[in-house]
Amino acid sequence: MDFLASLKDLETMGFNLYATFGTADFYFEHGVTVHGIEWPFDSSENHSKNGSSNSGSVSSRRSSVSSQPLDSGVNTSLVNKQDNIGDFIAEQKFDLIINVPTRNGGARRVSMYVTKGYKTRRMAVDHGIPLITDVKCAKVLVEGLKRFHCKAPALRTDIDCITSRRIITLPGLIDVHVHMREPGAAYKEDWASGTAAALAGGVTMLVAMPNTKPSVVDLATLETAYKCASRNARCDFGLFVGASEANAHLIPALTSQLDNAAGDACGVLSASAVKMYLNDTFSTLKLTNMVDWMKHFELCPRNIPLCVHAEGHTMGSAILLAEMFSRHLHVCHVSLRDEIELIKLAKSRNVNITCEVCPHHLFLTQEQLNAAGGCCQSAGRSEVRPRLATSEDQEALWNNLDVIDCFATDHAPHTPEEKDSANPPPGFPGLETMVPLLLTAVHQGRLTIEQLVQKLHHNPRRIFNLPEQNKTFVEIDLDHEWTIPSAMPYSKAKWTPFAGMKVKGAIRRVVLRGEVVCIDGAVVAKPGYGLHVKSLAFHAQKRKEPSTSADVVAAPMASPFGTGQFATGSPKGGIMATKSQGPAMKLSAHLRSIPDPLNVNLSQEGAIQNVLHSPVKKFIAQTSQGTPVAQSSVSTPVHGSSMQQYVVPLEFDLRGKHILTVTQFSRQLLHHLFELAHVYRMQVALKRDLTDVMKGKSMALLFYEASTRTSCSFSCAFQRMGGNVIELSEKYSSHLKGESLMDTVSVMSGYVDVVVMRHPEVEAVSKASKFSRGRPMINAGDGTGEHPTQALLDVFTIREEVGTVNGLKITMVGDLKHGRTVHSLAKLLCHYNVSLRYVSPPNLRMPEAVKSYVSQMAPNNVTQTEVASLEEALPDTDVLYMTRIQKERFEDQQEYLKSCNLFRLTPQLMTKAKDKMIVMHPLPRLNEISPEVDSDPRAVYFRQAEFGMYVRMALLSMIIENKMSTYK
Repeated sequence: MDFLASLKDLETMGFNLYATFGTADFYFEHGVTVHGIEWPFDSSENHSKNGSSNSGSVSSRRSSVSSQPLDSGVNTSLVNKQDNIGDFIAEQKFDLIINVPTRNGGARRVSMYVTKGYKTRRMAVDHGIPLITDVKCAKVLVEGLKRFHCKAPALRTDIDCITSRRIITLPGLIDVHVHMREPGAAYKEDWASGTAAALAGGVTMLVAMPNTKPSVVDLATLETAYKCASRNARCDFGLFVGASEANAHLIPALTSQLDNAAGDACGVLSASAVKMYLNDTFSTLKLTNMVDWMKHFELCPRNIPLCVHAEGHTMGSAILLAEMFSRHLHVCHVSLRDEIELIKLAKSRNVNITCEVCPHHLFLTQEQLNAAGGCCQSAGRSEVRPRLATSEDQEALWNNLDVIDCFATDHAPHTPEEKDSANPPPGFPGLETMVPLLLTAVHQGRLTIEQLVQKLHHNPRRIFNLPEQNKTFVEIDLDHEWTIPSAMPYSKAKWTPFAGMKVKGAIRRVVLRGEVVCIDGAVVAKPGYGLHVKSLAFHAQKRKEPSTSADVVAAPMASPFGTGQFATGSPKGGIMATKSQGPAMKLSAHLRSIPDPLNVNLSQEGAIQNVLHSPVKKFIAQTSQGTPVAQSSVSTPVHGSSMQQYVVPLEFDLRGKHILTVTQFSRQLLHHLFELAHVYRMQVALKRDLTDVMKGKSMALLFYEASTRTSCSFSCAFQRMGGNVIELSEKYSSHLKGESLMDTVSVMSGYVDVVVMRHPEVEAVSKASKFSRGRPMINAGDGTGEHPTQALLDVFTIREEVGTVNGLKITMVGDLKHGRTVHSLAKLLCHYNVSLRYVSPPNLRMPEAVKSYVSQMAPNNVTQTEVASLEEALPDTDVLYMTRIQKERFEDQQEYLKSCNLFRLTPQLMTKAKDKMIVMHPLPRLNEISPEVDSDPRAVYFRQAEFGMYVRMALLSMIIENKMSTYK
């Protein structure tokens, strides 16, 4: 009887139900259409006398069966005497069998194993038909089918799979320095073999160098390289264009989005970066004249990485030019102590420079290679550019990991015959060995997992302006120990300089854009599956909507099972159910195959969600004394609270720190903060009790300027988490008696755990923080300076409403001179790939200091443009950020009046905007947005204000020691 409701659900979902005659009669009397069917066994085998009855069998049959009324539970038009359970099982006509054994006695007896029920269960197992023998499990399954409309939810491998080994999940890794030999020398390495080696090594995206035959230096050769790659690449790819003596004027066109005669589906083809060869190497592209260098430094677009092969003194000259031309420079394969020290010095002088280091310079020296034997049987196999250096140089690289931005293989395959010849070409293969070598360094304590991900995923994406790879990740087995063979399986090089080295760590599975492309070393991706990075960027721009699979259920439903919910009795016999043929996927297909974990997203920007919006996954944290690296998972709930602990990596530990400017926030820290804010949003929506989080904590609000949203959202955020709030405005403070701001802050800091302050003077909060007696202070706005928490909630709003921040055109309108919100927002957006447009009265333009900061911090990521009118900017805008003209900032009221009413958003003007554009406003508004716009679904400014509470809850949780966040 307790399975009756579930059986009715199965019938409603279209399953055809079968049961033995007695059970069919029972359910038919209770209004469920169940087809009667015979037992397959001899009637003398009376199962009841053996102390066993069998009940509750549910199965799905692939053939379509009509639902005609049954006479005593039997439909003779469907089931004849020859049809019995055994025949159906043998012919695999059932998709699922639910058969629950029940025993009359407490002791197991041999005879019970030869009952009809046992034989049915045994046959189901023998014929590979899914079998459930527990009624609670059966009810949970039916509830799951009902919730997900008979479609299997995506598998979360970090949660749904348990293994005795330490398996961690990393985002897709990126190698920005790879030499493919196609076109021109495919016998060394073609795109199919090279990208197979990349996937086997955990690399899901690579950028290929231009020194092929012919070299990639103009549109024709770029298109030739693109055709080879798009036809054969198994992983995603970008292309370099080489700098030559004659093509400096072509570089802007070669790195912009061009119409593609090759027929790229998205209609774009361009190079991702420019490579300058300033020293001798395996190339015909060496630039010897510094005049040619200067042309490229001047003409190469500033949003395109300019990369140099520069060694020794040549590197110093390149860095000098980068400083002279005030542009970004990326130095490839740094190998010497003097070089890394020079780059470190340049960075300390704020030169916009990044660099990469190769595994062979981290793990090999010239002495080691010559003494290793085997792969070094000839001197030619040690030839590489830059050359292998001394152990002192190698140690300098390890000691300056914080200076190194990227790891890159410089994968440069040549055949053994060429390397053993009298004139050996320089270069090592390395795509398949890089990650195991670096994982070994993790075990040795020389590197952390976080550093590995930073230098092989986050930094390459940022520096090279690479798009996100949706649904892409790599599973790593941290414990697998193995020895690198003399030749790796996929590269055509068929040798490796690391042969014989013992490593710890292996690639177990690689998923690229939702498809398994490599599993246990076997590459299964077909040639041509890889996409050009510009195609990825194009499709990411088209894909504005968040993944619907991540939002199937907005809130957890009532649990389908619980204590004392089920009775032990059940009608005798068995029930089978079949699903009618139709567009829905068959139940058996769900049960007999494991779906790929399509909803896992560990990219730096994207939010990690699952179907029920579980709390954020733990970041992978390296612990000491051999403690296993923590696998991403959801931690146990905090006792007494429905909220769950949120594990914070130590590098993102904000406890006790002031929040004074957005420049404090890194891209990773933003991602972490927004994940936590999303958790709070879900918990509030579910009306969860969060009062344990800040229980016993106090917060002071010191507001010397008027505030509605900032003050109230901070107050509400803290009180929702169980904290106490003390509010002090200028009107009621001793400031009126002449008390200094510093004294007020010193006094209030003694009462509370955190101080939130707004003041009309720029940097007033920063100055006051020196007197807060160790209590953290949060800048809630300092005159025309900054408003960091507003910028945080603005970016969070874009993420929640649009689904991404990257690739958007964001137009800021209004008083950009005095608007601290836009100042902070523009600075914060330096962490993303966006286009900023400024629309303002001539006297209220965005300050040059802000624009210079953006240009310096994000030369490759952010473009800035001033637009004369809102009408001109609106048609291709993705995010419209309106602001009011701030009357209180003007000394001359006539100047204020001249600036008013120049930009007003009306329903008529909204007809020119994109259907999926969003309108934001920090509020309060005056007349810059017509009230009629409020009903437009694109108007999100009121939700934007609400999101401020969740962001401030997250920020406060990370600043104040509490029960919500733990640090590892």
